[in-house]
Amino acid sequence: MTADARRRWLVPPRRSDPELMDAPGLPEREVADAYAVLRRVNRHLGNNLVIDREVSRFLNEDRPGPGATTLDVGSGSGDIPRRISRLMARRGIERPLILALDRDPTATSLAGSGPRAPVVVRGDALRLPLPDRSIDLVSAVKFAHHFEGPGLSLLIAEMARVARRRVIVLDIRRHWLAYWGFVAWSRTFTRNRLVRYDGPLSVLRGFTDEELAEVAAPIPDFQWTVRRDPGYQIALIGRRGADRA
Repeated sequence: MTADARRRWLVPPRRSDPELMDAPGLPEREVADAYAVLRRVNRHLGNNLVIDREVSRFLNEDRPGPGATTLDVGSGSGDIPRRISRLMARRGIERPLILALDRDPTATSLAGSGPRAPVVVRGDALRLPLPDRSIDLVSAVKFAHHFEGPGLSLLIAEMARVARRRVIVLDIRRHWLAYWGFVAWSRTFTRNRLVRYDGPLSVLRGFTDEELAEVAAPIPDFQWTVRRDPGYQIALIGRRGADRA
């Protein structure tokens, strides 16, 4: 079997079926439980380690000073902004402004409560309510796969428009092993029907390296890189050019 044939066998076609959690009117308790499960997914399946690594690269390479600003788009219950806040505190960055944006009222309610809560913005990811180049770091973690075609292009373009220094898009590398791995994880660790249905589908809505690179390529003023990480994580990183300050 050639390398191309093996790749086609291992990488399923990208799916566009809607995920259950994107539907309006879901019971609030069930949605809140799904977000709790997704926080466990971030811990168990490597998402937190990758965001730690990428945020550390941002801090080392771009060296934001006091008052550094971050925005997490499609932030869910806010565990990623809290993690970024802790990383910045460890690095001694004073008075950071940590923002979390989501359109779901259950998500924004959860994100805005508890210790290290970010500043919560309820809004549309495709029309970010912020000025150009107003945020040092703009991230989206396991969110981009909810979009396709023009919507996906607009999401990345909006993140780049708002970013002063860097964009991080962390998502799922589409692969049959990742699919069956999540099926096994969800059958073992949760009974939440939303996660059991949406999780495997999210893998099939995930990306290849080439797909993410192609979406970002037309966006000017950024240097784009796609990185793979263990656990079928894939990261699209954009750094604004020399004029980014």
